[in-house]
Amino acid sequence: MLTLRNTYRSIFLFLLMWTSSSVYSSTHSQILGTSIQVVPKAVINQNTLRKVDCISKSKKKHKKLCYYIYTADFIKSFIEIPTSNVLVDSSTLSSSYLAGRAPVYNLKNKLVGTCSASFLCIQNASNIFTDISNYLSIDNGLIISWLTPTILANLELDSIVNSMVTECIVRASTKIGHNPYYGKKFNMIVSADGSKIYFKLTKI
Repeated sequence: MLTLRNTYRSIFLFLLMWTSSSVYSSTHSQILGTSIQVVPKAVINQNTLRKVDCISKSKKKHKKLCYYIYTADFIKSFIEIPTSNVLVDSSTLSSSYLAGRAPVYNLKNKLVGTCSASFLCIQNASNIFTDISNYLSIDNGLIISWLTPTILANLELDSIVNSMVTECIVRASTKIGHNPYYGKKFNMIVSADGSKIYFKLTKI
């Protein structure tokens, strides 16, 4: 009788352990099923394509154009328009009105267009004010113009030409022939190093 009871007890413990193991295995599988997600390769590829597309668009959006002119070329081309005071007791002590143009080169030192500008300089007791009208025409269709008001230290020709240095927002608002830049807006930085004047345009 004791042996039979021990046998039933062993069978019962075995069934209890087997049932517990099955329940744990099933529960564990469900937990794993809810926590692990398999990402299809197609989704990964689409995400990668989106990133590449964004990078590509970003590069296109921030396209940069760089050109330069030689200061000496501008000075050699200068013409002077005569100026005179209208009133005898005018506050203007001295004035000059110059205009010139110079060939434009890209960073590969290739001739690609023309830059022209006129400089109206008026000196009074306080300073020398210069009003500059600038015009840039590039063979690729880019045509822009802008104004640069500035104050000069003196009326030397180098000083006048280098007063073109500025930073401004410009728009290609003139269309002549093929012009892929027509209506586009750029942030332009004009800088100088003594012998050259640089025009760096970033599309915005």
